[in-house]
Amino acid sequence: MNIPRIQIQQGYSRIGLETTKGQQSIEQPRSSINMTQKQAVIEMERVEGTLEIDSRKAWSALGKARFEEVTDRVAQSSLQISMQNIADIARNGDLMMATHKDGNVFAEIARDNVFRERPSVEITGDPGYDNVDITYNPGQVQTNYIPGGVSFNPETFKPIIDYYPGKVNPYLISQNFIFMSVTGKHLDAVV
Repeated sequence: MNIPRIQIQQGYSRIGLETTKGQQSIEQPRSSINMTQKQAVIEMERVEGTLEIDSRKAWSALGKARFEEVTDRVAQSSLQISMQNIADIARNGDLMMATHKDGNVFAEIARDNVFRERPSVEITGDPGYDNVDITYNPGQVQTNYIPGGVSFNPETFKPIIDYYPGKVNPYLISQNFIFMSVTGKHLDAVV
């Protein structure tokens, strides 16, 4: 007996997915330090040292003194010579008055005037090892220091983050189906 057979075929639907990956972009702007430096300053003020050499006494001892000094010495020496001459004249007058003494007073005075040493006018100073006066005044240095420094003013930036999300596009590859077929005798009846 030939029994009709029913064949059922079934197909499942298939879905395809088209995906685009998400993208992330991170950008970090460079930070800046903003460093400033102030230079240190040193101010120095110097007062020169002085060396004073006074050699007037040495030149005077060599007979090369200033005109005013030579004139003063001539005047002083002349005054002393004049006073000495006045004293000699007075002494000679006293001797001439002493007539009670034996001897020739006039001959003695004449002999003393001929053979005595005549005073001279001194225009040179006294020689000595310390005729040159040296005075030294040391100089001074005044220092003023202004310190410098370094200052920082950093400037930072936040990172720039951009995110582009991914996409999912579903699409149908094949649709589901059910297919029924009968094999065998041909059936005219509906069951």
